[in-house]
Amino acid sequence: MRIGIFGGTFDPPHLSHTLLCLYVLETTDLDKIFVIPCNQHPFGKMGASFEHRLAMCQLAMRRLQPDVEVLDIEGRRGGISYTIDTVRELLALYPEDEFVVIIGSDILKETDRWKDFDELQRMVKILVIPRLMDETRAELIGTEKFFLPDISSTMIREKLRSNQSVEPFLSTAVLEYIKKHNLYH
Repeated sequence: MRIGIFGGTFDPPHLSHTLLCLYVLETTDLDKIFVIPCNQHPFGKMGASFEHRLAMCQLAMRRLQPDVEVLDIEGRRGGISYTIDTVRELLALYPEDEFVVIIGSDILKETDRWKDFDELQRMVKILVIPRLMDETRAELIGTEKFFLPDISSTMIREKLRSNQSVEPFLSTAVLEYIKKHNLYH
């Protein structure tokens, strides 16, 4: 099988994350996508606990199952989450499968800070999905018109803290979870 690896903080997971998975499944030859919330972000980008972010990812991706599976691999491993470590672990667990790391174009500017990114590129293919307001979008997609909506977890957290509506950006299940657990206030 060809499996996409879509990792992130998912703090919280929003509709662009879900749309990215659907888009990739519908427009590539990937058989499945593993959504992998990080345990501890190397750049310190987290607010909610791993358990909350894992639960929200499961809710956000529930309608895309079984083609999208949320894994707790980085939470079980503990410590700082590095993509290359996760890829190595997945390659050992699934030696017959081929993996593709999926990132949004906004993440491209951070890859120079990733642990062993050059080695990661030798191990797996990198699939870059354009985001609406990203300055690299034009060079990435050429004449294509697809891009992800300009939704960010940071913007959602800021809106929640100031009691603004986030309904167009989150699935109802994720929003209910956030309210139930009083996250991001």
